[in-house]
Amino acid sequence: MIKVLKHPVAMLNMHGNYLTQPVWNLSMRKLPIAADLTQIITKEEIEQISVEEINERIHKAFEYDEYKWQKDNQIKIDFKDRAKGLHHVLYQCPSCLTEHEMDSDLNMLWCNHCKKTYEMDVNGSLKATAGVTEFSHIPDWYEFEREQVKKQILEKTYSFEDEVSIESLPNAKGFIPLGKGKLIHGRNGFILTGDELGKPLQVIKEPLAMYSLHIEYDYMKKGDCVDISTLNDTYYIYPLNKKNWVTKLHFATEELYKLDKAKITQSNPVSSPENT
Repeated sequence: MIKVLKHPVAMLNMHGNYLTQPVWNLSMRKLPIAADLTQIITKEEIEQISVEEINERIHKAFEYDEYKWQKDNQIKIDFKDRAKGLHHVLYQCPSCLTEHEMDSDLNMLWCNHCKKTYEMDVNGSLKATAGVTEFSHIPDWYEFEREQVKKQILEKTYSFEDEVSIESLPNAKGFIPLGKGKLIHGRNGFILTGDELGKPLQVIKEPLAMYSLHIEYDYMKKGDCVDISTLNDTYYIYPLNKKNWVTKLHFATEELYKLDKAKITQSNPVSSPENT
């Protein structure tokens, strides 16, 4: 698209907005907000560089680490509930490797299985109250979890299945409750089954149909959810028995897409525009 439009490309990056209201705890914090506007591709460069180089520059510009920005700028967030809800994102204990047993409150994060506890300081860093601090930087813990999910997929041990509550959002008029159903996720993607106003509901999404997954934590006080869209509808899906799973489903969706995309690329290499 950039090659066709031939316009320069710029990135506007907001700093502090995520830390003000992180998705895992929407209570507002007070801190400075900043922004930088950077030109990453000039008009003259568009003719000179490859599509691959353009994509690389864009991907690089999208790398974003609010916690590093907070630390680099020595911004203190003295908010008493600053770690509350963090277990939604950091769901796997890096000490005992148990999943979905993390919990949090105030400025503390802990594992209910091995009881290891971490404190979040005003600078956004984590520190174990006893023993080794595996990850002081929250994004490092997050990426550790991603790699664990990728490993499970490659070892063919990853799977998810649970009874779910389903709501339909076919238009802007509001949600339509559809009752209970079943959600399965595995190597072949998502399968959602249930009942849609008296008719059987089945939605199948293979890995290449979804490069990512939209998730919500305690959405509208109804619980954690994922949403899956078709051409005519969007289904908001709430796991009823398996707790604190939606972040892992998000990772798995992205990693399954990458794996299948890589297979296609390897079997059908596409020539670059310069060689066609």
